[in-house]
Order: sequence, then C-alpha cells, then structure tokens
Amino acid sequence: MKIFISGSKSISKLPELAKIFIDQFIENNDEILIGDCYGVDAVVQKHLESKSFSNITVYCSGVNPRNNFTSSAKIHSCAEAAKGLTGRAFHYVKDVQMAKDCDQALMIWDGKSKGTAENLKRIKEMGKPFVLIRG
Repeated sequence: MKIFISGSKSISKLPELAKIFIDQFIENNDEILIGDCYGVDAVVQKHLESKSFSNITVYCSGVNPRNNFTSSAKIHSCAEAAKGLTGRAFHYVKDVQMAKDCDQALMIWDGKSKGTAENLKRIKEMGKPFVLIRG
C-alpha cells in the first residue's frame, strides 16, 4: 500500500493520533510518499528515520529535495514536469504526483493551509480513502 502523507507547514510536532497511524503504516511496511517541505513533511521524515524505517519516497519539484531527513529514502524528482513553473504551481506538481501515485492518504491539517486543503480536495476528487487529523 502506498500512503501519501501531507500536512501544514505550520505544524512542527506530530499529533499523537498521527503517530499511531504512521506507526501502523510502518508495521505494515506500507510505502510512505512524503514531500520535501518543512512542517509536517519534515517531522514525518524525522519520525520515520527515528524508527529506522526505509520504505519511503521523498517527492520534490526540483532536481533535489529541499529537505530530506531520512538516510534511505528513494527520491522522486518532478523537475521535468515543474519546469518553467514558479511559486505554488511549482510545488503543486509534486503534490499532484503523490496524489496520483498513492492508494490512500493521511492529512495533518491546521485548518488554514491552502496547500493541504488543495491536497485534500484532490484526494477526494480522485475517490481515494483518506484520514484527516487536525494538528
């Protein structure tokens, strides 16, 4: 199972409920698809690394990830698809790809983040199962 984890940049600590879900994904050896931003992306990467989990793919819109706190993650660059784009449009490229590639999603949202709201909308439109945790 491929799990897309997305969340707000403002969240710097994982909610306990999110840890429970992520630890279950680890136990199942599900593949975690995660972005390269700060906030939820960074704290999830650090949590996975603390558990010595390696079935991780870090997605980035550039050639290399902005943040990668894992020692064994695969890197999925969306640089070709993002070529010529800037700002939100540039970063949305990787989010769209993760949504396409996943089987289900875990969203950790502060209730304000436009990027996470967009990911949630996209996952719903694709008819994929998801869990939403307010962080």
